[in-house]
Amino acid sequence: MDYLLDRLAPSHIVAVISVVCGCTVALAMIVAITKYQFQSLADDTTLRREKQQAELELKQKLAARGVASPSLDTLLKPDGPAVEEDDGTVLMNAELAKRFGALDLPADEIEDALRRAMAADATRKAAIIEIMDTLVDEVKPAAILAAVRPLCGGPAGAKAGAC
Repeated sequence: MDYLLDRLAPSHIVAVISVVCGCTVALAMIVAITKYQFQSLADDTTLRREKQQAELELKQKLAARGVASPSLDTLLKPDGPAVEEDDGTVLMNAELAKRFGALDLPADEIEDALRRAMAADATRKAAIIEIMDTLVDEVKPAAILAAVRPLCGGPAGAKAGAC
């Protein structure tokens, strides 16, 4: 070892140390990336297994009731026909959902009110958002819901204006 150090110039020693350290860092990165890939694969496998178990349990429950068993993906898709909506409607519906979700009310009341508010036209949606923004810090959530009820549209078969 002394012979090697005596023959190398200081600049060569720095180069050798740099190469050794670089190789060590490269190996550490390869090990870390491989570990991440294996963990990701394990997580994906676990999720697939849980989904299969949920589907199996669903099919068993439906078979016990004597009902045809659709796949879990079919059940998780939203009901009703796919409606093409423009970006403005989607953004407005998202804003409505955000504001209704912030209310401290029972989930069924919020869901019903949100469904009816989303059925309203764009001008009413804008008015609902404006009213909710104005009242959010001033009154109780039930009062906010009462204030926006007249602006909400109703679902098919329901009376108009009932949020």
